[in-house]
Amino acid sequence: TVIVITTNNNYAGCRDINQSVISRMNLILDMEAPDVDTMAERVMKITGCTDKSMVIDMANAVQEISEHCKETLINDGSCGVRELINWVQSYMICNSALDAARITVLSSVSGDPENRADILSSCLEQKFAA
Repeated sequence: TVIVITTNNNYAGCRDINQSVISRMNLILDMEAPDVDTMAERVMKITGCTDKSMVIDMANAVQEISEHCKETLINDGSCGVRELINWVQSYMICNSALDAARITVLSSVSGDPENRADILSSCLEQKFAA
C-alpha cells in the first residue's frame, strides 16, 4: 500500500500535520512551487491552450501577483496554479487576457475591492492592455 499525503504549508485553512503521523512516514519531500516554464507547460496540457507566449506571460503575472500579495500583506485570497488554469480557460473563450483576469484572478486574489484595484493597476493593466 502506498499512501500519499499532501499539504500546503502556511496556507489559510491548513493545519500542521500531527508529529506522530510524520514520524511514521518513510519518505517526506518538501516541494517548491514550479518555475514559470513548468507551470505554463502543465497549464497548457490541462487547458489545451496552444498560445505558449500568452500562457507564459500569464504565469509570470500570477507569480508577480503572488509576490505582490506577500509584500503588501494581502492574505484573504489565493493566486496560484488553479487561478492560472481558470484564467487561461477564460482567455480561450473571450480572447482578452485582461477581461479574463478580471473575472478569474482578481475574483480569487482578494475580497477587498481596494486590493483588487491595486493588483489590477500594478500587475495586470500594463502587461495585458488591449
